[in-house]
Amino acid sequence: MVARWASRLTLIISMLPALALGQQGAAAGEPASVPAPESNPQAMTAVIVAQIRGLVDRQLRENNFVLPAGARLEVSFPGTFMLPQRCSQPTVEPVTGRKPPGSAVPYVIRCAPAPGAQQGPSLTVSVRVTVLKNVVVTTRALANNSVIDAGDLVMAEADIGAAGADALTNPADAIGRTAIRNLSSGSIVPRSALRLPLAIRSGETVRIEIVGIGFTVSSEATAMQNGATGDTIRLRNSEGQTLSGRLDPRGVVVIDIRRSD
Repeated sequence: MVARWASRLTLIISMLPALALGQQGAAAGEPASVPAPESNPQAMTAVIVAQIRGLVDRQLRENNFVLPAGARLEVSFPGTFMLPQRCSQPTVEPVTGRKPPGSAVPYVIRCAPAPGAQQGPSLTVSVRVTVLKNVVVTTRALANNSVIDAGDLVMAEADIGAAGADALTNPADAIGRTAIRNLSSGSIVPRSALRLPLAIRSGETVRIEIVGIGFTVSSEATAMQNGATGDTIRLRNSEGQTLSGRLDPRGVVVIDIRRSD
C-alpha cells in the first residue's frame, strides 16, 4: 500500500520536554524505532512524526540550543512525499552533519526489510525547522524617511531565524522613529532600519563641548551632516577644521579627547 500525506503536515514543538517516545536515553545517532501496523498509514505517519520530534529535541539539546524567550519551534514537511510500498516498522535517522534549526534538515526514513531481504526500502525527507516568535511587523508600506506611528505596526508571529536578533519585539521601540529604508507591508521591522528623529540638520550651528582630562571647553561649529540623538556627526569649526563628536540628548555635540592610556 502506498501511504500519502497532505502537502503540509505540521508538528508544533512546544517549549516543554519532548514526549516520551520509548527511546529516551538512547545514544546520539541511534535511530528511534516504534512498530506501526503496515496496513494503517495514519499510524505510521504518527510514528514518523513522533520520531522526528524526538530527534529534533535531542539534537537541539546536544548542541546547547536555547529557544529565545517567548519563541517556539515549528517542524514541518514542505511539499508532498510518500513512503515506499509495504513500508512496515519505519524508523527515522538524522543525516550526519546536518543539525536543526535550519530551512531544510534531512532525515532518512527506513522501512523494515521484507522476509528474506537484507535491507528494506528507505526515503530521505527534508524537514523544515523554524524558530517562531511574536515580532513587530508593518501594517502598510513605509517609505524611506517615514515617521512611524502606532497604526503602522502590529505584532505577528514570524521566523526570527530569517529576521535575526535585530527584529523588534515591542512596538514602542519603533513608534516615533524614522525609517531609513523602504519597508514593505507585512515586513518584520528590524532595529537597524530605524533611527530617532533628526535633532540636527546639515548646515545648522550647534554647540560643542570638547572634554579633556580635568577640563571642558564649549564652542560652536557647523554641522556637516544630519544627525539624531546618539549619532556621531562631522562638524566644521570657525577655523575650518573638521571635527566629529556624539550628539547627546541636550542637542550638544560632545568631542571626547581623553585617552584611556
